[in-house]
This record gives sequence, C-alpha cells and structure tokens, in this order.
Amino acid sequence: MAALHWRARLFSLAVAVAAALAALLVAGPAAALSPDGKALLSLLPGAAPSPVLPSWDPRAATPCSWQGVTCSPQSRVVSLSLPNTFLNLSALPPPLAALSSLQLLNLSTCNISGAIPPAYASLSALRVLDLSSNALTGDIPGELGALSGLQFLLLNSNRLTGGIPRSLANLSALQVLCVQDNLLNGTIPASLGALAALQQFRVGGNPALSGPIPPSLGALSNLTVFGAAATALSGPIPEELGNLVNLQTLALYDTGVSGPIPAALGGCVELRNLYLHMNKLTAPIPPELGRLQKLTSLLLWGNALSGKIPKELSDCSALVVLDLSGNRLTGEVPAELGRLAALEQLHLSDNQLTGRIPPELSNLSSLTALQLDKNGFSGAIPPQLGELKALQVLFLWGNALSGTIPPALGNCTELYALDLSKNRLTGGIPDEVFALQKLSKLLLLGNELSGPLPPSVADCVSLVRLRLGENQLVGDIPREIGKLQNLVFLDLYSNRFTGALPAELANITVLELLDVHNNSFTGGIPPQFGALMNLEQLDLSMNKLTGEIPASFGNFSYLNKLILSGNNLSGPLPKSIRNLQKLTMLDLSNNSFSGPIPPEIGELSSLGISLDLSSNRFVGELPEEMSGLTQLQSLNLASNGLYGSISVLGALTSLTSLNISYNNFSGAIPVTPFFKTLSSNSYIGSANLCESYDGHTCASDMVRRSALKTIRTVILVCAVLGSVTLLLVVIWILINRNRKLAGEKSMSLSGAGGDDFSNPWTFTPFQKLNFSIDNILACLRDENVIGKGCSGVVYRAEMPNGEIIAVKKLWKAGKDEPIDAFAAEIQILGHIRHRNIVKLLGYCSNRSVKLLLYNYIPNGNLLQLLKENRSLDWDTRYKIAVGTAQGLAYLHHDCVPAILHRDVKCNNILLDSKYEAYLADFGLAKLMNSPNYHHAMSRIAGSYGYIAPGKYFF
Repeated sequence: MAALHWRARLFSLAVAVAAALAALLVAGPAAALSPDGKALLSLLPGAAPSPVLPSWDPRAATPCSWQGVTCSPQSRVVSLSLPNTFLNLSALPPPLAALSSLQLLNLSTCNISGAIPPAYASLSALRVLDLSSNALTGDIPGELGALSGLQFLLLNSNRLTGGIPRSLANLSALQVLCVQDNLLNGTIPASLGALAALQQFRVGGNPALSGPIPPSLGALSNLTVFGAAATALSGPIPEELGNLVNLQTLALYDTGVSGPIPAALGGCVELRNLYLHMNKLTAPIPPELGRLQKLTSLLLWGNALSGKIPKELSDCSALVVLDLSGNRLTGEVPAELGRLAALEQLHLSDNQLTGRIPPELSNLSSLTALQLDKNGFSGAIPPQLGELKALQVLFLWGNALSGTIPPALGNCTELYALDLSKNRLTGGIPDEVFALQKLSKLLLLGNELSGPLPPSVADCVSLVRLRLGENQLVGDIPREIGKLQNLVFLDLYSNRFTGALPAELANITVLELLDVHNNSFTGGIPPQFGALMNLEQLDLSMNKLTGEIPASFGNFSYLNKLILSGNNLSGPLPKSIRNLQKLTMLDLSNNSFSGPIPPEIGELSSLGISLDLSSNRFVGELPEEMSGLTQLQSLNLASNGLYGSISVLGALTSLTSLNISYNNFSGAIPVTPFFKTLSSNSYIGSANLCESYDGHTCASDMVRRSALKTIRTVILVCAVLGSVTLLLVVIWILINRNRKLAGEKSMSLSGAGGDDFSNPWTFTPFQKLNFSIDNILACLRDENVIGKGCSGVVYRAEMPNGEIIAVKKLWKAGKDEPIDAFAAEIQILGHIRHRNIVKLLGYCSNRSVKLLLYNYIPNGNLLQLLKENRSLDWDTRYKIAVGTAQGLAYLHHDCVPAILHRDVKCNNILLDSKYEAYLADFGLAKLMNSPNYHHAMSRIAGSYGYIAPGKYFF
C-alpha cells in the first residue's frame, strides 16, 4: 500500500502540473523551435519525426503540444514524462540539462543505457527524477546532491555501480529514494540519517552493498518503508530502528545481518510487514513483537532463532501470514495462536517443535495454509482440523504423528494439497479424503497405512499427484483409478499390492510417472500402456511380472527411465525399443530375457546414465551398433551367455563403470584409458580375454590373470621409475602454470576481487565430462561474460573438444566456506533431470571460488526476448508458460527432497531455438550465504516458506 501511495502522489503531481498549466497555454506562430524544444529533440535519433514520438514536430514553434511534454504559461518545459516509451538510447542526452524550468523528468522503462550525466545537477527546479527500469551504468553522480528541491529520486532497476553518494544527504526535501536492483557497492552512508523528510528508502537487490545498517537511520521519523533485502549488509539490526514510529514495511531479508531481533522493534506500532527471513538471526523471538497490532506479515524463516514461540504473538490481531519455518525453535506451539482470527498462512516447518498439534488451531477460520512439517510433533492428527473450511494446504509430513487419518479432513472442501508423509499413521485411507473434489496432491508416503486402495479413489477427480509408496497397502489396484484423467504422478511402490496391473491405467494419458516397484504384481505388462504417450519414468521392478515387453513401448517418445528389473519377464527385446530416443536409463536386469542383444539398442544415443542387462539369458555377440552409445556411463552385461569380441566397447568413451563378468567373451581388451584402469573384477569368469598392445591382437597366448604376471612386474618397475620422473616434471609445470593462471585470473576475471585460483580445486562431474578444470579456468575472461545476476557471473566456455558450456562463478561470500559444505548443498541439485530444467553438469570449488557448470542454452532468456519486442504467437507464449510451470512443478513436488526455486523471473527462464523453456538458477538463493550444511539444506529442500508472487527487492 505504501508503494501505491507514493506512486499515486507522483502521478498526481504530474497530472496537477499538466492540468493547471494546459489551460494557460497560448499557441502562437514562431519562426523557429524554442531552445527548450531543441533540447528535447536530443532524445530523438535524427531531425525527422520519430515513429515512437510522432507528435514531436521539429517545425513547431514550441514543444508544448508534444506527447509527454507540459509547459508553463511562458512556454517553458516544466514536465517531461515518457514512461514505457521505447526510446532505445545509448546514452542520456546532456542537452536536457538546459531545461532550466523542468520540475518533473520521467524516463522510466525507456531502454536507455549509458551513464547519468552529472550536468543534470543544473536542473535546479527539479522535483521528480525517475530514470528507473533502464540499463544505466556507471556511478550515481554526486552532483545530484545539489538538487535541493528534489522530492523523488528513482534510479532503481538499472546497472549502476559504485557507492551511494554521501552528497545525497543534502537533499533536504527528499521523500522517496529508490536505488534498488542495481550493482551498487560500498556501505549505506550514515549521513542519510539527516534526510528528515524521507518516507521511503529502498536499496535492496544490490548484492555487493555491505557493511552495517547505520543506527542514524533511526532518526528518519517520517520513514514508512525501509528495504535493504538481497544485499551483503551485516552486523546487528540497530535498536534505533525501534524509533521509527511511522514505519510500515521493514524488509531486510536475504542479507548477512545477525544477532538477536531487537525488542525495540515492538515500538514500530505502524508496522505492517516485517521481513527478516534468510538471515543469520539468533536468540529467541522477542515477545515485544506482540505489541505490533497492525502487523499483517511476519516472515522470520531461514534463520537460527531458538527458544519457544512467544504466546504474545497472538496479540498481533491483524496477522495474516506468520512464517517461522527453518529455525531452531523448540517446545510446543502455543494454543493462544488460535486467537489470530485473520491468519491465513501459518508456517512452522523445519524446526524442533514437539508435543501435540493444538486443537485450538481449528479456530483459525481464515486459514488457507498450515505447514508444520519437519518437526517432532507426536500424537494424533486433531480431527478438529476438519473445521478449517478455507484450508487449501496441509503439510504435516516428517513428524512422529500416529493414529489414523481423520475422516473429518473430508470437510476441508477447499483442500488441494495434503501431505502426511513420513509419519507413523496406521489404518486405511478414509473414503472422505477421496471425496475432496479440489484435491490435486495427496502424499502419504512412508507411513504404516494398511488395507486396500478403495475404488472411491476415482472420486478425487482433480488429483494430479497420488503418492502412496512405502506403506502396507494390499489387494488389487482398483480399475476405477483409470478415471483420474488429470493424474500426472502415481507412486504405489513398496506396498503389498497383488494381482494384475489394470489396463485402465492406460486411460490416464497425461501420466508422466508410474512407479509400482517392490510389490507383488503378477501377469503380463498390459500392451495398452503404450497409450501413455507422455510417460517419462516407468518403474515396474521387483514384482512377479511375466511375458514379454510389449512392442507398444516404442510409443514412449518422452520416456527417460525404464526400470523392469527383478521380474520374470522373458522373450527377446522388441525392435521398437529404438524409438525411445530420450531414454537415459534402461534396467532390465534379473529377468529371463533371451536372444541376442538387438542392434537397435545402439540407436539410443541419449542413453547416458546406465544400461543394465545383467542376469538374463542373452546370447550372441555384442552388436557393432553399440558403438553409438557414446554418452553411456555405466554398462552391466554380467551373467548372460554372451560371447565374442568386446572391441566395440572401446568406442564407449563416457564409461565410468563396466561389468561383463560371467559371460564367454574372448579376444583382446580394448586399449583405452578407461580399460587400462579397469579392475579385474569387471571380467570375472571371462578367462579368454587378454591384454593387448593394439586392441586387436593378444600380447600373449596366456590368459590375463596368470600369464602376464612376469610382464606386469617388469612393466610395473619401469612404470614406477618413469612415473617418478614424469611426476617431478609435471609438478614443476603445474606450479608455474598455476602461478600464471592465478595472476591472469586476478587481472581479468569480471568482479573477481579477492578470488584465489591457486588454491587446490575439487572438480566433481555429475556425468562424464571430457575436459579439465584448467580448460574451464582458461575461459573465465571478461570477453566471455554473457550475464550477471544476484548469484554470480556467467561465462560462455568453449572446451578444446568444441563443446560449449555455461560456467557460473558465484559471488564470493563474506568468508571462506568449507568445500565439503558447498558440495553437500549442491549435490542434490546435480541429480535433477527434467526437460524444462537446465542440466547441472558438475561443479568446481576451492576455498575461495565456486563454479557451477551447466548446459549452454544458446537462445538467451525470456527477459531479452521481451526487451527485443519480438512478437510471439499465442502457441509460443503458451509453450513457454507451460514449460516453465512443468519445471517448477517438478522441483516443488517431484524431487526428493523437494526444491524451492525462490527466484523465478524472466532472466532465469532460458529458451532454446524452438522456444522450449528451461529454468535456471534454481535453489541458489541460499547457497550464497549458507552458514552451514544443515541450515542451507533446510531452505533448499522442502515446500514451505511464504514467497510473495513476483520479484520485489526493497
């Protein structure tokens, strides 16, 4: 509301100036355009009228009738307002400084770059200067401090650098100062505490803005908004901020502030929004916050707050959102919180809370979201929660709750997400739950639920995700489940289901994941499953299925994981397997498949994770077509009847794991770096294989495990002597090279101040990568920079083999972070695989520098597309929107544990040549300042935490 208020005042000022003066304008002939008009023409690329500003006629005597221009009775320009006009200027024109009567200058969102001319300080009559949402660079001119009458200074959402000028403290009339979303550094000048008229001060979204919050800001008695989110500010929150009796919004989230929350903030009686999440705050929550009678949003999540939840918070009668998740809070939830009649969202996830869930929470009649997951709550789920008629989200997963699922939850008719996973719940699933018509997500994983899955499951018509794995459910899957036409994910794994897989599952044509592994299903795989055209993962393993793989499986054009291991499947593999062009993992082990390995398997060029055909009855030679599996990392052919040469395996250059034991292979072992380091355990039972010098001819008639012992001894002695010599040479070269690299990087890397590239590196790939850390470091130069953001700088890196990747160098944290902590945080992100998420290839780190390696998406991002004003048809817009939504849905609901993006914005949505959307920068928000592994992971993983729509930096 505060933002709307000052925007309205700004608009009213412009309208008032226009209305008061327009009636007094006198049109008269003139021989030539006035000086003010000539100054304005500097905004146009040439003398001719511009298609952007067609009314700007250089033949006019005055500019007073031009679009966006308002004049005084003397025909002097007093207002120039052209917001959202595509001027596309490479610089702000200095001639505008000649408009000596100008009171309002609004060139926001005009696509202007370059620096702010210091000459604008001569606009002595200026009251409003709005240059926001452009691409301005350089420093904020200190000369602007001479504009003594300036009331509004809006420079936000640019690329301004340098510090906040101390001279701005001279702007005694200033009411609004907005410099958020830039690249400013340095500290907040303490002298700004002298701006007695200041009402809004916004500096957020400047990642390099550091230092303490000046206590002098506590003297800004008229301040209504203070925002410094997403900065590197540190130190305690000053007690003096408690003097800001008119403050309505305090936004200090995602910074480095630490220490306790000042009890003095209880004196900010006008406070509506208190955003202190994602910091390093400690100590208990002060009970004095209960004095904030007008507070509507209290967000303290992602800190290290301890102690009990103060019952005094129940006195904040206007509270709408209360989020204390991701802290170290202990004790029970105060029953008094049930008095917060206006509360709509209560988030207490990921703490150390214990005891029972208070039945008094059922009094929160406006509650739409209740998230108590990842705590130590015990006892039964209160049936009174069924009285929450407005409830939409109920997350109680990861506790020690017992008893049955209350049928009364069926009264929560607005419920669309219910997650009771990882508890000790028993009994059956009530029919009343399946009667919830709006329920789209039902997660009951990892309990002790028993009984059958009732046919009433079909009544839950909005279900998108049904995840019932790791329980003790029995019986057949009801055929009625095929009526769930919106179902995308179906998890029934690790239960006691029996009977045949219902062919009716094929009616759920939007299904993307079907996982029923570790049950006791019998019979064949229904050929009707081939109708599941959108299926991406299919896991039928560890059952008692028989028969052959249906040829209709060739319809799975989106399938990336097919796991059928541990059944009694037989027969040959269907040739239609060649159609699975997106398959990355194929596991058919421990079955009774027979016949040769079909050559069509070599056409699965996307097969990158693993191919497991072990413990079957395959016979014959390896097809030459297998040489096409160049991305394959793991291959297991053990325990079959295969024979002949294994030379084709030498072409699999990405292999990191191989097992061909207990077959009848013979001949030479390929001479490749991988095979040279391979353990003999990979060849057990293959006595006819031999070592070779050329990969074709055996070096001896004796088998590998006995006859080569003498030769090995000689080779070993020579190798040791040679290796020692070579090692000394390599060490000498590396020492000199690292010194050179460190020197070059410190000179050339963009924003690399303080980065030390000479420290030892850890390089961890998440797949086979054919380049080294030195190849990566050689590309980290200014000329390769393709983007910068709040989390770091991105480089385009071309490897020696021609492969192009994107390398993100994270901004350096305040102090060195242990490599193992960074590795632990990033490991979960490295195993994400989704067609709408940028693939994380690996990471490199040392004590000073952290690099993330991604697939390179060459078509830029959505923000660039929008700025280019390219017209898009509705099908393309829809495709981008759906792709983005699918990526987010995967992160939120289908990763285990779940991942919260936190920074969805246009420049984090990448587009390929076909306008397929890819999410980038997911989960990085807390990697930047995580104090330790546990705290950081608590914010990366989990579907809790209130984030307002859009992206707002205060």
